[in-house]
Formats: sequence, C-alpha cells, structure tokens
Amino acid sequence: MLLKLSSQPILSKSVKPIAIACKGDEFLPKSCSTSGWGRTDKNEKFMSRELMEANVTLIDDEQCNEDKLYCSKGEPRPAEGDSGGPLVCEGEKAYGVVSARLQYNTTDSPVLYSYTKIAEYRNWIHSIMGSSDTCNN
Repeated sequence: MLLKLSSQPILSKSVKPIAIACKGDEFLPKSCSTSGWGRTDKNEKFMSRELMEANVTLIDDEQCNEDKLYCSKGEPRPAEGDSGGPLVCEGEKAYGVVSARLQYNTTDSPVLYSYTKIAEYRNWIHSIMGSSDTCNN
C-alpha cells in the first residue's frame, strides 16, 4: 500500500495518491471499504486475478480492545491474502491497513477482522519516506 518511488508517477484515473489519516481522524469512521487480490473462496488455490472490493462497517466492540486497531465483524470482509491492503473510509482517506483475522468462527459468533490504524504510525511513515507530516497535530 505504501510505495517510495524513485521518480514521479504518471497520474491517471487509476493511479493517484491518497491522503492518510491524521491523529485527529481517530474517530470511528462508518463507511469504509477494503480491496485486494485475496482468495475469493477458501478452497481456491490461487489469488484472484481481479481486484476485489468489500464494503465493511467498523465496530466499537470490547472484543476489539486494541488501541492501534480498527475491527470489523462478519460479512462482507477482507479475503485471505488481502493483508497489507488499504482500508479507505469517508472522504477517500486511508485509515488503516488490513491486518489479520482476530477470531475464528468456532460457534455462531461472527469472525472479527483487524486493520492497523495508520494515524498511529504517521511519524514512522514520514521518517521512512523522508517527507514532512502535513497534519497539524
């Protein structure tokens, strides 16, 4: 999801930069989507040839009690192999990175999926990228 390029990219409808969430954006966004080339079926041997998208609803749940994570529950969901992909929310901003399945469905309870909060790592991102932080916080 995060690329450091040796030259400027040619921007187009399909290739464009995305803003990343600031510390002040840590409220729980409601309208989010994730995308990736993960397996569309658990019995599928290969990853998808087509970029897939899933609209997910983030939850404020005691089962997701990590300060640096967002969580979603049940379907739709990120696919196996989507880890590292973006969680894009309201205003077309990257809020998170697809991380892991936190809980497997052992009963009738829905499965939890986690997303690392980008805002928590802005300083590190800017130090690696050699850029200045554009947030005012």
